[in-house]
Amino acid sequence: MSLGHHKSLGSLIGAIAASMFWGSMCWEAAAAEPPEDIVGTTRAAVATARLTPRDTGSRYGQALGAAELCTGATVTDKASALPALYADAELEEFKAQQKKIYDAWIRVKHCVREDDPNQCKVIIDESCAAALTEIGPKGTALPGLLEFSRP
Repeated sequence: MSLGHHKSLGSLIGAIAASMFWGSMCWEAAAAEPPEDIVGTTRAAVATARLTPRDTGSRYGQALGAAELCTGATVTDKASALPALYADAELEEFKAQQKKIYDAWIRVKHCVREDDPNQCKVIIDESCAAALTEIGPKGTALPGLLEFSRP
């Protein structure tokens, strides 16, 4: 796939690629306190993976974006527990990165390419495949943040 001179599309792909390692409406829905056992197991998984609040925020933004764009993807309780791991400055760092990554997914969702409309679908499909590989049930980065059901 050639991006040619489409700088904004390249930046968009870069933002999605950066998320590989939300809107305020989604944030409020996910802000409910998760059960303590989920928080504990999630805290242990994040510690084992040695993720910073920024890293974890990236993965949460990726999960929220994928749930919005990828067919059959839903955010798990484990993903919903991530904000509860942080407070104060760490929470702000987490939220800022989560928003940055989620916003990149939303820009992809609203992608319009009159000269090559299929390119937007390709970007979405590749981003969804990466999310499944990295944060799906058997993810390589932080497994179990997304569930996928096939219609």
